[in-house]
Amino acid sequence: MRLPFLWVYLTAALLLLIVFWLIGLTTESVAFGTVCWALSVTALTANFLQTHTHQSWLQGLGVLIWLGGLLITVFILAGDFSLNVLSMGAPDLSWVFLISIVAVLVSFLVGRWWGQFYAAVSFLVVPVLSLFGLIVPLLANMEIVLGFIAALVLGLFLVSAESLLVRWQKGQLMQITPHLLLQYCWRLAVFTSALVLTVGLLLVPPATLLRTPLSQRLLHLSVLQPFVQYWNDRGTSFPDLFTMPGGPIHLPDIILYRVQGTTYPRWRVRTYVHYIGSGWRVSNFLESPQPPKTYRVIGSGLELVWASPPKHPASPPLITATVTSLSGRLTELPVPGVAMEVQFPSVNQFAFRTASGCLTFASPLATDRYTVTAQIIPDLLPHLYHDPPLSQQDRQLLTAFPPYLWRIRQLAEQITQGLTAPYSKAKALEGFLRDHYDYSDNPPMVTERNTDVVSFFLFEAREGACDWFASALALMCRAVGIPARVVTGFYSDEVSDGDLIIRANGAHAWVEAYMDGHGWVTLDATPGGPPRNRPTLLARIQRWFNRHYRASLINPYLVWWLVAILWGASLLPLVTQGTYRLWHHYRPKPHWQTVVGYYLTAVNLALRLGLPLDRNATPWENAHRCAGVPRFPVTGKQAFQSLADLTVFVLYAQKEVTDAMLHQAKAALTAFRRQARLYARWFVKSRLSSQTLQQWWEQW
Repeated sequence: MRLPFLWVYLTAALLLLIVFWLIGLTTESVAFGTVCWALSVTALTANFLQTHTHQSWLQGLGVLIWLGGLLITVFILAGDFSLNVLSMGAPDLSWVFLISIVAVLVSFLVGRWWGQFYAAVSFLVVPVLSLFGLIVPLLANMEIVLGFIAALVLGLFLVSAESLLVRWQKGQLMQITPHLLLQYCWRLAVFTSALVLTVGLLLVPPATLLRTPLSQRLLHLSVLQPFVQYWNDRGTSFPDLFTMPGGPIHLPDIILYRVQGTTYPRWRVRTYVHYIGSGWRVSNFLESPQPPKTYRVIGSGLELVWASPPKHPASPPLITATVTSLSGRLTELPVPGVAMEVQFPSVNQFAFRTASGCLTFASPLATDRYTVTAQIIPDLLPHLYHDPPLSQQDRQLLTAFPPYLWRIRQLAEQITQGLTAPYSKAKALEGFLRDHYDYSDNPPMVTERNTDVVSFFLFEAREGACDWFASALALMCRAVGIPARVVTGFYSDEVSDGDLIIRANGAHAWVEAYMDGHGWVTLDATPGGPPRNRPTLLARIQRWFNRHYRASLINPYLVWWLVAILWGASLLPLVTQGTYRLWHHYRPKPHWQTVVGYYLTAVNLALRLGLPLDRNATPWENAHRCAGVPRFPVTGKQAFQSLADLTVFVLYAQKEVTDAMLHQAKAALTAFRRQARLYARWFVKSRLSSQTLQQWWEQW
């Protein structure tokens, strides 16, 4: 068993542990990340046993482990586990799952046949970096940053270690020990990581790195990715992740849907749970698609049923309505509450329901109409209606509150001071936002870097669109312990010929809060009508200069501190070695050591000039050789002879060196150095640079 290679495989296993742990956090599927890491480690173990052990039984065991792990991987990929994982994931997570599977398959191919067919373990760095490129925009927190820095260091260690070991296998280097491998490659990996991160942070600050592309940041272009997007040929779409940079919201006044059977104004499309500092993201855990419990073929249509109508007379009412898309296709499936049944005119259509009651579909629907039955989420607190209680994990996700938003927490606690009932607190927060903030479809742009959007809205802009109001209300509810989520969809009170008209500019965002013992309640803090208190020009100027609150989900100062730690770890050995040499050179010494040091300095200088001196010869022998060098200045020869005489005196006479003798030795060294420069300028200038650099490098 070759120990240097063992360190390479252990590093690869640690690298995969980091990335698959972060994959589990991003996809909210710990089982998927654990399975991927276990299969990858199995593959690396098998490859190591086959390639780097000498016992035949260990090599055979490696072959059995490799074949068994590969069969298990193929069985899992062909089974229901991977299909369920891929079907549960949001569209923006599909590539994360796919590249994770690719990384597992790559681990079975790398690290085998060393010395015969090169298959480096460092090939794992490619899918690992691809995974980080995919998960950074989805989950922006400090764990991702720490994991990325650690993965960068480990990846560079793998590359440098393998290049060193390959040269050793080819006989280009001496014997490689684990200590030498770790010392050399670790220094190189840490130094290169610090250099790369420093350049990257100077070009792209960490907060903006997670929000916008580098090219757009360099051009100072703001990216507008609102909660709803309108496409001329496809209608509207609500993304799984949206940002709130501010700026004008342009939605056309075009009719999207005509609803028959009800005029209920609020229609839900998607719910968001994870706040990312600049927007919201759909929860893969809470919004996993649920197939219908039963389905029935009615004529030429298909009816999907998820729940039975409530039997209690005091339950919120049910709404049954037929929705027709005037664009000829269905890009979304708005529902007036929690969907219970849906009916399509064709049996070829199919839909899923999320845990929050929204409808979604896996493939495009070739129809423009559907009939939905849903139970509304009331605007007032119901007395006898009970939703299922929240689990501990659901409550933890729905009350997650970033600790850096301490000002928002203080504001929410101040508003709800003296109130005990959760519903009273929620209505107080809703009323505060309605009364003290203005609605604007052209809110100020968040141009400052490292700025949290909700904090910018509450403490600086004080005006914004519905997504800013909904985000602020959801976070303030969470700050006082109320589970809350942001909901996007449509709000319309336009009625024509008894039908509800839903237009594209009716896209809206609001909040749903969970009240223990009662269930979900709708909250909407967006004010209506014209702005009440338009700030004056002086107030706007003062507000702009007072934008002192700078925070983001990732504190850039902490990231810089991490990079500084990398610089310190990489430069510490050099600083320690340089400090030791400086101290050894300039520390107080006895006079005899100083004289001997002057002599050795003269010998080293003579050797760099090509003079036939020898460090192992006696001082007088070197003086005799120096005297025999043709064209060397006579003054230089005399100065070296004086240094040799003084060195012999202090080494063998056993007498105390006086200050006069020390001064004489220093003057002799100065004279020899001056004459050596003249000799080098006229006779050996073509050989000086290469020899000097080579000897300097060997000394270090």
